[in-house]
Amino acid sequence: MKLRTLVPLLLILIPVISFAQWGKGISVEPTIHVGKIFKHTPKLLFPVESLSTGFELNFTNKKYGKKNWHQQLNYPKGGVALFYYHLGNNDIFGQAIGIVPNIIFPLFSKNRLDSNFQLGWGIAYVSKRFDPINNPENNALGSNVNSLNTFKWQLGYRVNQKWKINLGASFTHLSNGASQLPNFGINIPAITIGTVFTPNPINAEDFITHEVEPLKKRWGLSMHLDLAYKELSPAGGPRYPFYVASLSGVYRLSAVQELSMGIDYEYNKAVYTFGLHTSGFNSEGAARRAATRLGIFVADEFLLGNVGLYGQVGTYIPGYDFSTGWFLYTKLAMRYYLPAIGKPTTRFYLGLYLKSHKIVAEYLAVGIGAIL
Repeated sequence: MKLRTLVPLLLILIPVISFAQWGKGISVEPTIHVGKIFKHTPKLLFPVESLSTGFELNFTNKKYGKKNWHQQLNYPKGGVALFYYHLGNNDIFGQAIGIVPNIIFPLFSKNRLDSNFQLGWGIAYVSKRFDPINNPENNALGSNVNSLNTFKWQLGYRVNQKWKINLGASFTHLSNGASQLPNFGINIPAITIGTVFTPNPINAEDFITHEVEPLKKRWGLSMHLDLAYKELSPAGGPRYPFYVASLSGVYRLSAVQELSMGIDYEYNKAVYTFGLHTSGFNSEGAARRAATRLGIFVADEFLLGNVGLYGQVGTYIPGYDFSTGWFLYTKLAMRYYLPAIGKPTTRFYLGLYLKSHKIVAEYLAVGIGAIL
């Protein structure tokens, strides 16, 4: 179904479904994205001649204080969005369809105006990928299934209690984390326009406030082990494991925000194997050293109940052949925390990490960790 057919159909359905029984604070938020693929590296082979147009249908739930963290994060929204993107060239890129869990943080609200920032991380199916014979120009995506990351800022005008209009800007990233080459990724900056429909809005008297208790423990220690798989160039080459270990000190600013500083250890089995097979190293010890990379980082994490939204910026320590010098890298992660156990209290967590150099993804890793 084409976008020009899909959008009117969904907009027509909204008044129809509004007659159903809606819970308090639940909204439907359709948004149109109009942008253009950004060629973030000269290594991308394809031309960018057409606009990329997308449609997002976000089902959100306004938090109003049933849990302590709702109040401490200024009563955000949680949502699940359905995404459709016409990427601009059907022959090279095709179309993307995805689902994205997301969180919307309010920035300010005054009279009828408000502003918010949305973060989302999900999965998308892209209909066209790289093929050395049939689609050699698309060296951005080596797989049909990809990670879908979305960032969106919006300025809203409230028409009445149930309806609001939004204008904003978005950034959409598609990548498979180099698990299947080529993988330079697709990045789409866009302008957005949308509406918010809330059949059963939350009133000022509905918000629940809690007394904020002082933290019993400010300092902590966090450690995690992660695993990724990277395909060795050229496309269609073998996949090798990429091992990651991290250790950091943690300082809790509040019950919903933690700062940390630490060190990353990475071991790329592909570098070790390739060097030995090509006689690039004199010994196994030299190969292991060349496959090792160390980095120091700072990070910030927001805790939404059992879910953590984690962002990290780091730089490599010079002295290893695998190192790229004092070069910045970033990690975005989503963590799920299990119930605390033991004394001293320990919380184990599962994590999904996307590491990038500038805006080119290096790997997508899964891991397990603990915070003391």
